[in-house]
Amino acid sequence: MRTVLWGSLRAHSRRYVTAVAAIVMSVAFMVAVNALSASARDGLRSDVVAQYAGADLVVDTSADDSRTLDRLIDQIRAVDGVEGAVVNRLGFVEVEARSARQLMSVGTVAADRDLRWQEVADGVAPQRPREALMAASSAKRYDVALGDTVRVFGQRGPVEVAITGFTTSPGGTLGSTVYVSEQVGSRLGDVLTADDVSVRVADTTAAATGKALRSAVGADRSERPVADREAWVDSAVAEATNDVDILQRMVLVFAAISAFVGTLVIASTITTVLAQRRRELALLRCVGATRRQIVRSLRLESLALGVAASTVGVLVGWGLGHATVAALRAWTAGISFGAVSLSPLGVGLPFALGVLVAVGATVLPARRIGRLTPLEALRPHETTGLSGGAGRIRVALGTVLVSVGGAGLVLGTGDLIPVGLAGGMTSFLGVVVLAPLLVPALLRLVGPVVGRSGVSGRLAADNVVRNPRRTASTATSLLIGVTLITMVVIGTASLRGSIDRDLDASYALDVGVVAAGGPLAEGVGDRVDGVDGVDSVATLPGGEVEMDGHRVLALEVSPAAARIVHGDTVVPGPGELVIGEELSTALDLSYGESARLRTTFGELDLRPRGGGSLGEVVLVGPGVLDELGVAAEPRAVWARGEGGAPAEQVMADTATVARSAGADVAGSMVQRTWIGLQLDVMLAVVVGLLAVAVLIAVVGMTGTLSLSILERSRENALLRALGLSRGGLRRTLAGEALLMAGVGAVLGTTLGGAYAWLGVRALTEGLVDDVAFSVPWLQVAIVLAATTATGLIASVVPARRATRVSPAKGIAML
Repeated sequence: MRTVLWGSLRAHSRRYVTAVAAIVMSVAFMVAVNALSASARDGLRSDVVAQYAGADLVVDTSADDSRTLDRLIDQIRAVDGVEGAVVNRLGFVEVEARSARQLMSVGTVAADRDLRWQEVADGVAPQRPREALMAASSAKRYDVALGDTVRVFGQRGPVEVAITGFTTSPGGTLGSTVYVSEQVGSRLGDVLTADDVSVRVADTTAAATGKALRSAVGADRSERPVADREAWVDSAVAEATNDVDILQRMVLVFAAISAFVGTLVIASTITTVLAQRRRELALLRCVGATRRQIVRSLRLESLALGVAASTVGVLVGWGLGHATVAALRAWTAGISFGAVSLSPLGVGLPFALGVLVAVGATVLPARRIGRLTPLEALRPHETTGLSGGAGRIRVALGTVLVSVGGAGLVLGTGDLIPVGLAGGMTSFLGVVVLAPLLVPALLRLVGPVVGRSGVSGRLAADNVVRNPRRTASTATSLLIGVTLITMVVIGTASLRGSIDRDLDASYALDVGVVAAGGPLAEGVGDRVDGVDGVDSVATLPGGEVEMDGHRVLALEVSPAAARIVHGDTVVPGPGELVIGEELSTALDLSYGESARLRTTFGELDLRPRGGGSLGEVVLVGPGVLDELGVAAEPRAVWARGEGGAPAEQVMADTATVARSAGADVAGSMVQRTWIGLQLDVMLAVVVGLLAVAVLIAVVGMTGTLSLSILERSRENALLRALGLSRGGLRRTLAGEALLMAGVGAVLGTTLGGAYAWLGVRALTEGLVDDVAFSVPWLQVAIVLAATTATGLIASVVPARRATRVSPAKGIAML
């Protein structure tokens, strides 16, 4: 049987290409993820080691506030043997650079050169308290030059610091955008948190100094730990790499999806290939091979296939890991990557999964083949095996899988994503089990339509339902691909649409100029309209009114102004009053059932609600100011940014116009753009990760279609012998491919839509209210058309090959 095994592998190697490709891609994906994660962990450890390289001891201050820290650092520096100490502060605060406020990470830079870990790439290190460093990449992004002054906003107001140098030091646990002095960090207050204090001691008194330090810092809180540098670095790395591990697990979820898809594709391919070899294997029984030998030969064949494909997958994944790390090093700044390495588990687990998938996919087909009697070689057609007990078991099993998986999907929408993922896989597996019954039933409904096209159409309609198992095997590959693609398309559109509606409610106004002290100067609107990146503007009239005892500026929103903002959340309806977030915060307002606007000429009760960042104003509908007797004057200019315009630059240029007019700038274009960018990146990553699974499915789809046509060589030859022309045979095979592709596309679109809706519900649970189901019909139509075309194209080459085989030769084939 060894001779038969190797001969079989050589003879049928081309038919296993699809299965091999699926295994290689699945294994390579998992290996590459593990290699990338190991590199990220190694790089992070190197960063942390560098940041604490000058410290001998580290004091844990994670539970201390700013005042306690100021007192504690004096106690530490007063200990005999302590030569230097620095409080490592870190936090996200508002920083104004070139007239534009940004939320940036702010850390501290040590005055002690031995404790200063930042490397200055350009300029000099800070020498005075009001000097600071800035990350070179951020300085370029915000157009900050050496010597420029930036304002850092803390608890006690803004602090101006001069940028004296740019640093390219990596992130680690202390990495920031701006590094201020210890004095400025203390003045900013509790907006910055301090997890630790790095301490440098004299080498000759290290042991005694450490003991004295522990005694000094534990005087008021005995549980404050002091650790040596190595122990602290190990703890910090373990905590920091937890994020990498979480990201790795998230990515491996997509790897699991790819492996699941690969398993289905491999099983479908091997089932089709073994069905083609049914007569060959039965003839081996005729010449003396036992059932056990046949089954063992098939299992050894799949084992050899799995080992070879998994080995290639490991090598490809290793290469992809190196290529990805090299690309990330070139494209990202401030993130370090270490050496690309793989643990035994990182190689062994993907390799074992690839082998197990190949062997497991052969179990049921091999058992079915092993039951063949020698006389089976004389039978012209394979029985479907869907009637009687086998059919009832299939229906029962498929129903149970769909029901259990559906329950898991529903539970997954309650913030239990792993349960939902397992439910989705289980339910889809149930659909695959039911496919030999479901797909032919659908084909019987549409078959008569194709049958009206002539003899080739009738043959195609009859052929696709003659062998339900073979048809289902082919359609399953189509189903997998279409379901995944449709799920991504509809899920992305629904998620983006829902989050865009939330952004419209929270960040409706891109940018605005508001004059609180009097009317706007003439020409301000034209100057704002001339700012690069501004698409359209509108001038809003307004005036002073009294609202529940507070003097406020009321702006009247005209239809032209309503077109400037995103959505209609900030547009007041009849009887409504919209209050800007800044005004609500300044006056500590709460929204009741009504708010009363009053002037010397009248008063009006309106329903108040919030409207996001609009400035310290209230918005009213057209005619309200006239009703209150207010002589309205131009008090604000609203602007809408162009798509893709640099938000920071637009805000900075508009702020320049506002300052020259004695007005304030408002709006949330920067926040909206930043959130939109993060969303686009996240969706791109998700689509990119799912693309691996989609690619596997497409490979399986084309491969299985081709194999299904080759499987029917004898049938096609017999049709040719009975008078069917080559053109008629090509039309018949094309009709079969179109029928299977069409049914698979429609069924896959339906399943993909359901999975997309449930997936979006699970991902946005607790984050987005009123998630809307959005179907991009044009994209869905393109998917349907592309799938149908793929089915047709996949049949072209096998059909040409089938028509070139003479009837006599085709009938003689095994």
